[in-house]
Amino acid sequence: MRAGKRRGRPARPRSKGLPIQAIYRVAQLARAMGVPHRQLQRLLEVEDVQVFRVGRLLLVPLAELEEKVPALQSSCTSSHTLWA
Repeated sequence: MRAGKRRGRPARPRSKGLPIQAIYRVAQLARAMGVPHRQLQRLLEVEDVQVFRVGRLLLVPLAELEEKVPALQSSCTSSHTLWA
């Protein structure tokens, strides 16, 4: 086997926060949290959060996040963002 640098996809930096929206993409939330999107999908499934599939997109309503996973919203949004 050849020694050297491994090539792969570089890790995406964690974003600073998300704007308040009625619906978020699961990938967008996962990127903001710094976790893989499949791990977030499993978390949402365990917490019984309603996720909508539109084609290849997975969408989560803000109301579901606030109601069922309040800790998630705080990790996704910046500290200066206020939740209604």
